[in-house]
Amino acid sequence: MQKQAIKAGLKRANQQGMTIYEILTVCIIISVLVMIAVPNFIANKDRANDSQIESNARTLRIMLETYKVDHKLYPEDLRTLGYEATKEKYNKAMTNPYSQASGEVESGKWAIDYVGPTGPAGMVTYQPLAGGDKYYIFGYAKDGSFHKKSGKIFTMSNG
Repeated sequence: MQKQAIKAGLKRANQQGMTIYEILTVCIIISVLVMIAVPNFIANKDRANDSQIESNARTLRIMLETYKVDHKLYPEDLRTLGYEATKEKYNKAMTNPYSQASGEVESGKWAIDYVGPTGPAGMVTYQPLAGGDKYYIFGYAKDGSFHKKSGKIFTMSNG
């Protein structure tokens, strides 16, 4: 009896590899982990892109306020802002989170003049109001609609 147990133990010790059940168990565990991790990764990437749009809007706002200090009113468009910001050395190169295009404000890579309630994904838009003393800044989401934060349209304004 003891001899048979020793032989059985030797056979098992000589086996190499894994059984199909062990392989299936490992595959199932890995699949469950992937099902948990992938949605979290995608949600984190979307939040990062949203934060980049908001950061670009704040950068644009700082540039607009700097322009106002120098010229006593806000620029008519982003080309004017870019020209003066480059001349005075406060122009910033930013990146569009969706297209990954990078450039200074007047390049049209991350900021554009207001085009309406839909626009290019990841862009920040500038809408000056008549009189040159007020403006609005919006961002466009992944689908081209206005970027929203906490269910409301994300906007920045000086008034």
